[in-house]
Amino acid sequence: MKIHTHPDLVHVGPKLIRNDNQFSHTHLTLESILHTVMENIKHSDVQVKGLKLHVAEIGTGSKAVVFLHGFPEIWYTWRHQMVAVANSGYRAIAFDFRGYGLSEQPPQPEKETMFDLIDEILGLLDALNITKAFLVGKDFGSIPGYLTAALHPERVAAVINLGIPFILPGESAVRNDLLPKGFYITRWQEPGRAEADFGRFDVKSVIRNIYTLFSSSEIPIAADDQEIMDLFDPSKPLPPWFSEEDLQTYASLYENSGFRYPLQVPYRSLNKDCGLSDPKVSVPALLIMGEKDYVIKFPGMEDYIRSGAVKQFVPDMEITYIPEGSHFVHEQVPDKVNQLIIDFLDKQNFMHDHCPMETRSSLMENIKHSHIQVKGLKLHVAEIGTGSKAVVFLHGFPEIWYTWRHQMIAVANSGYRAIAFDFRGYGLSEQPPQPEKETMFDLVDEILGLLDALNITKAFLVGKDFGAFPGYFTAAAHPERVAAIITLGIPFMIPGKSGSRSHDELPNGFYITRWKEPGRAEADFGRFDVKSVIRNIYTLFSSSEIPIAADDQEIMDLFDPSKPLPPWFSEEDLQTYASLYEKSGFRYPLQVPYRSTNADGGLSDPKVSVPALLIMGEKDYVIKFPGIEDYIRSGAVKQFVPDLEITYIPEGSHFVHEQFPEKINQLIIDFLDKQSV
Repeated sequence: MKIHTHPDLVHVGPKLIRNDNQFSHTHLTLESILHTVMENIKHSDVQVKGLKLHVAEIGTGSKAVVFLHGFPEIWYTWRHQMVAVANSGYRAIAFDFRGYGLSEQPPQPEKETMFDLIDEILGLLDALNITKAFLVGKDFGSIPGYLTAALHPERVAAVINLGIPFILPGESAVRNDLLPKGFYITRWQEPGRAEADFGRFDVKSVIRNIYTLFSSSEIPIAADDQEIMDLFDPSKPLPPWFSEEDLQTYASLYENSGFRYPLQVPYRSLNKDCGLSDPKVSVPALLIMGEKDYVIKFPGMEDYIRSGAVKQFVPDMEITYIPEGSHFVHEQVPDKVNQLIIDFLDKQNFMHDHCPMETRSSLMENIKHSHIQVKGLKLHVAEIGTGSKAVVFLHGFPEIWYTWRHQMIAVANSGYRAIAFDFRGYGLSEQPPQPEKETMFDLVDEILGLLDALNITKAFLVGKDFGAFPGYFTAAAHPERVAAIITLGIPFMIPGKSGSRSHDELPNGFYITRWKEPGRAEADFGRFDVKSVIRNIYTLFSSSEIPIAADDQEIMDLFDPSKPLPPWFSEEDLQTYASLYEKSGFRYPLQVPYRSTNADGGLSDPKVSVPALLIMGEKDYVIKFPGIEDYIRSGAVKQFVPDLEITYIPEGSHFVHEQFPEKINQLIIDFLDKQSV
């Protein structure tokens, strides 16, 4: 490995100044141009695959984030993100691709393709002694980022891309044939045409024109008697987030490199067949799209992304849209993009730190699994943490212990003993001998029996969906065993006719009404494999609308097959749920909760006297049950739970704890800590 401090960049006080005569004519030294960049960014030349690459680096974290620029950009495009991720504990690295900026030109630029950049990324990681890195790509830089992740997943922790979804180089990469001949890519792919067009202007003007044109929401398309540069309106100012100093920085580096290589890669090599027949990006991925990005208007592009078709190639992908975001969204709204990147990186680190690779889809590292005999049945119990105070998590449907994966780790790290189990008849727990005779009140006995079996005198209970019911009833009937209770998505309600009277005010196609009918859900679910049933329910029930079927429909018919999984729920998560429901089936879950909701528990005047927290997502469909919102917001629920705090999550769905785990974790831990004082 050969790394040299860049001879043309020297530190002068806190800033960087170009140190050669080639740039002396600009009168704007990099001391003023790079005023936004922290003094600690280091610049060096790194020998990679026979070429010296210019590398900018900041941060000393053990986990590396490598930024891949687009056109007409260089390393400097990532200035905001580099500083932000370094300040969050990462090692941030941005470099000029070969033939760009201060990096050397390859000997035969016209023979280069995007695949040379894959080798370059791997070579850079090797040269910097980085085993595995996060890759962040923008514009065409996304393509070698995706391909490196697809071909070498062992070197990529996760991939984040801005403005470009997964596209495979080849004839169908961008459908030029569906756009006019003046389409900018078509024009720039023609040898000599862009050179002649750009050659009418100085480099700074070319960069200004491209940056201004490509910040628009319209695809740059020239008329037959125009070139692309002719589309620029000289009276139009630079975008407000792109200064004259920024422009000068870009211009100075393109004056060094020229446009020979950038016109080859990406444009003139974009349609070259890559030879990959069925590529898959298996690592976690985040796609950030500005809704005003002109790329969305490429033929078929918006449908490819929004329909989830892109997930054929990138199954574990989250997609986030920035409402006013342009093609340069990371420079336009850097704080917003920085936070999205950092949140995603932190989430992957959390998963990496707590999920062994061989069982990433179903088990978290250090979580212990056992079977415990409770009331004559073996229950599957997951546990982590050695704190003296126990937190017992109670799942809903279509969930199992795994739904609490984020919360278990968080509360264990905060000093608690975290326990989640599969209710009888769910997941890896045994079935009761007569499921059809079971009610929610059998789960109260199960919770108490589990506490006894684990020698826990008193515990905090955390319930979600129907798991909230036995949690509340245990607290009401046995307050000496419950320190406090937290529930998500369901306020206190009493089983029995009065508890479900709101169901009578809904159409006959209401999902609970349908699932109460013996045999109906079984026939509906039976048309699909278990994984599809879980996918359908998770997707449907993530909506803010109550699932209600028409007279000629079943509940599963409401699912739109083109709709992707929620972005916070991965294919691996789905497979974990499916594998456990394949074992347990749906016999018991249809009985408890659905077919036992009218069972009277014999509670005439129940009161939950222990401290309680209710967390409701404002986009949770349950809020639309007749009377529920008023019951909660008016405080009527406090007739039954006097010491109740209520917190709303503005965008929260019915699965808010999986959708916004960090937020929910903090709410839970703050509440637990307050009770523990």
